[in-house]
Amino acid sequence: MYKKISLTSKRNQVSRIIENDSSFIRKTFNNYEDLKKELEILILLKQNGLTVPDVTDINDNSLILQDLGDNTLLDWYENEEKINSTDYEGILYKLCRWLKKYYAVTSAFYNQQYIIWDVNFRNFIIYKGEVYGIDFEQSRQGRIEEDAGRLTAYALTYDPQMTDWKKIFNGRFVNILASEFNVGAELILSEMEKEIRSIKERRKKEAK
Repeated sequence: MYKKISLTSKRNQVSRIIENDSSFIRKTFNNYEDLKKELEILILLKQNGLTVPDVTDINDNSLILQDLGDNTLLDWYENEEKINSTDYEGILYKLCRWLKKYYAVTSAFYNQQYIIWDVNFRNFIIYKGEVYGIDFEQSRQGRIEEDAGRLTAYALTYDPQMTDWKKIFNGRFVNILASEFNVGAELILSEMEKEIRSIKERRKKEAK
């Protein structure tokens, strides 16, 4: 049996390939430089013990990756709101620990502060109870509070936007990020407001 399932991606073509009793992810890049950057970072993170998908093959402009399933951080987040959960900090601390390792490893390798930049919740997967990062092609030099601000902006603006539950969640998230990253909450909130404005502008353009 062979089956190809297209997965959500704005920048590339990503598919789940099912063959007999196994499956893998094929990520085909529109830009070869993006593939090289993602491959370099995936290998670097794997060598340093971070949870990322295994790269099993490289084919033209495609990476063949371990299939970690469908439970993205966004799926988890939406479910937590659906059940009106207040017991969610465990995953947030796991996410912070993962990010702290990412910042330490990449910054040492590139000799400058590196951030993920594209911290959309779809770019993290929860697999066997652990947080995995899966998308690194937009990684760049930057400030940690930029990633933190973007994370919290996304948290508030997924549909339905700005609910009471999301506002409470986000207040706790900001405090955890500030504590774990040793960054002032006011810096995170400033970056959050900046990103919320950018999200609104992007959505206006997409609606036209």
